[in-house]
Amino acid sequence: MADDWPSYGTDENKEYRYRNISGKTLHFQVKAAHDAHIAFTSASEETDPMLEVFIGGWEGAASAIRFKKTDDLVKVDTPDILSEEEFREFWIAFDHDEVRVGKGGEWEPFMQAPIPEPFSITHYGYSTGWGAIGWWQFHGERKFATEDCLTYNYIPVYGDTFEFSVSCSNDAHLALTSGPEDTTPMYEVFIGGWENQHSAIRLNKGEDMIKADTPDVVCAEEARKFWVSFKNGRIRVGYKDTDPFMEWTDPEPWKVTHIGYCTGWGATGKWQFEY
Repeated sequence: MADDWPSYGTDENKEYRYRNISGKTLHFQVKAAHDAHIAFTSASEETDPMLEVFIGGWEGAASAIRFKKTDDLVKVDTPDILSEEEFREFWIAFDHDEVRVGKGGEWEPFMQAPIPEPFSITHYGYSTGWGAIGWWQFHGERKFATEDCLTYNYIPVYGDTFEFSVSCSNDAHLALTSGPEDTTPMYEVFIGGWENQHSAIRLNKGEDMIKADTPDVVCAEEARKFWVSFKNGRIRVGYKDTDPFMEWTDPEPWKVTHIGYCTGWGATGKWQFEY
């Protein structure tokens, strides 16, 4: 279950407010009449290069991706995409030297473009302007708790990489599925199983495809950060910003749309996702 997570207001001044980002996807919701703007930079300020995403610009009629504050890489008609009465949900993935922008609940982007000059993205900024004010919520701030119960809770995932932190004594379990439930096929990732001594990747609740020695990889007193990538069926699991400690490739890959998370075998957990 998720705790409430904060809302942030922006005014008409078209001034970005910057925050750190370590993953490759930004998942958020915004309430604004028009002109919800996101910038991706390599510092907590405008940088060269920088990447900008405009949602509901041009008085709400269109959206665009812009690079280096010059020409738009792509511009599409998106009438009524924003609302000043209700939150609208979006995601932006910027992996594999490409940026893709989509609506919450839709896995196909409505805008995408290659990044002309790839650079290290460490921050994002958000703003409104041109007569619009806004309220923002970022899904990476949601916190989840799990009981000692081997039943997955599901959230959507966009892009093909996500980062998360978890504090638990053992058995942090993840499922990668094609819907908000157990599906066939499905991948499972067990971190700190077997009394916090091993980790594994399993297919369809069957045999382990790979099993690795990972003594004391998770901790109940400390949130440990991990990443999971699943592009084209290549499942990779790593700790912080290190190389993967587990990797397996499915010869018959399929589209992952959701993450399940749970704890069990005597463990409870606290989770936070960047997705």
